[in-house]
Amino acid sequence: MQQSVIIGSQFNGPPTTANGGYASGVLAAGLQDAGYSGAVEASLHVPPPLDRRMHLEASTDAALLTDGDARVGSAKASDLPLQVPELPSNPTFGGAPFAPDGAFTPFDQCFVCGRARHAGDGLCLFAKQVDGHKGLVGVPWHLHRNFAGEDGTIDPVFIWSALDCPGYFACAYGEAALLGRLTAEIFKPLKAGGDAMVFGWSLDDPSATKSRKRRCGTAVIDASGDLVAKAEGLWITVDPAKLAG
Repeated sequence: MQQSVIIGSQFNGPPTTANGGYASGVLAAGLQDAGYSGAVEASLHVPPPLDRRMHLEASTDAALLTDGDARVGSAKASDLPLQVPELPSNPTFGGAPFAPDGAFTPFDQCFVCGRARHAGDGLCLFAKQVDGHKGLVGVPWHLHRNFAGEDGTIDPVFIWSALDCPGYFACAYGEAALLGRLTAEIFKPLKAGGDAMVFGWSLDDPSATKSRKRRCGTAVIDASGDLVAKAEGLWITVDPAKLAG
């Protein structure tokens, strides 16, 4: 299967490139459109451009997104043994994740977590610490109808998007970092118009020597407390100047 793909500017992460979770969801959709169902590992090789026609080639076990001769992202069928911790059904939230003064802060215009976005334009998922659960962050998610398909359920690309930024808040908040890889599995649909919850937690060993890589887990649960989706993310810290608009 081959098709043209344009990621519109609405779906940015950094000011001039796509949100990593959204772009990963585009890659995953290629496999699913070809007939695959199951976990997908999506890797981003360069920041995906906005408002540019790209080429997506996909089969039931792999996908490749290119911009001319440049490999933007790739995906493959995968397993996801990630263990999801016990998640509170009625959490209370504290402040934002800790970051030292002067640390990098997330983009105000990010499609997923930007504070300057509004419901229906962005997902508005600014995660906070979960009281009584050390290391866990979370955020309520109102399932706006703007992000639903014809069947009235949230388009899977937006579930992939929601699995992105809360992971950053859990493992790299205060650092300039980009999503390098997201492996996700969606177990059930989410009906638009209701509410869900997104959680994130770090998978890094706090005693290990620190590198540029940060690992996290994320999960979406519905209003009944059922697990909708889970993901394991790999973030790479970068020079903040590279993320300027």
